Amino acid sequence: MDSDEPFNRRKYIRFGLYAPLYAELSLHRVGAQYRRSRSAIVLLDNISFGGCLFRTNLIIPPREDVEWLLRLRFGRYAMHAKAIVVRSGDEEGYNLYGAKWKLSAYERHLFQYRLNEYLQATYVFAPHIQTLYRQVMERTADQQFKKFDIIS
Repeated sequence: MDSDEPFNRRKYIRFGLYAPLYAELSLHRVGAQYRRSRSAIVLLDNISFGGCLFRTNLIIPPREDVEWLLRLRFGRYAMHAKAIVVRSGDEEGYNLYGAKWKLSAYERHLFQYRLNEYLQATYVFAPHIQTLYRQVMERTADQQFKKFDIIS
């Protein structure tokens, strides 16, 4: 099976964020010891049901035994999600970190519900969705789209 597309190893789809989503990051646990630390604000670049990518000025070593707590705000709802930093990089003077969620089954279900609700509310204003809306309203702008349009 020869293909030019790279193999996608991800279990969940990553969603790029059109509205800035900030989170408070604090240290939760190192090994078996629970820790409390001051929180720092981080900016999320993308998010999925499996983890997120965030940027910050902090230097964080990717370690499996260190759990971080991210306090996210999805519209009216505040969520606390534990995460493990698994990847690091840098871009435009900021440090980028890939984190995977470490949630119980109940926490995962609640997180997925709230994230889905938030994405539905914010993606309505995404540029590609707005373009799709305009094409539906015009109906003659794109002949290829018209073939799939069941309304006309």
